[in-house]
Amino acid sequence: MSKIHTKVVVKAICAFLFCISAISQAAFMSPGAVYKTVHKDGTITYSDQASPNATEVLLDVPTSTIQSKMQLPNALPLVSTEQKVMYEVSILSPQPEATIRNNVGEILIGATIAPKVGGFFQLHINEQVHESATGMFKLDNMQRGAYEYSIKFIDNSGKVIASSELRKLYLHKASALIN
Repeated sequence: MSKIHTKVVVKAICAFLFCISAISQAAFMSPGAVYKTVHKDGTITYSDQASPNATEVLLDVPTSTIQSKMQLPNALPLVSTEQKVMYEVSILSPQPEATIRNNVGEILIGATIAPKVGGFFQLHINEQVHESATGMFKLDNMQRGAYEYSIKFIDNSGKVIASSELRKLYLHKASALIN
């Protein structure tokens, strides 16, 4: 017989003897207590741990318990597949409480939304509403004075998904009496 063939036979015999040994040890193990619980809905649970209203079951056949050495993976937390996206409208210009000096009454206001989404911007300034697809607003012939404004973003379904804070700006014009 060759050396390789001998090694294969020896390994097979060792594996066979190991299996026989494991089976014989399991057959001679003393059985642990088994408990039966009948629940209110009629279901029955058998366990090796006593619980309220459980009765011990006497087994008249040999039993064995084999515990696996394999560890179960940690359970993953349940994560909702729908995560609500938080949109934010930011006013790029002018700065809060800005003073704009423009003799023709032109006010430029810019805004952006993050993350990007389809829809349009709505500027609310002193009870007037202006719309823009880009977030850039050019207001002409505005009178000098104080203005309060905010910007809303409306998605393609018509729902307001984000709003900016309320801001104030001041428009100054040179006096007509100076010339």
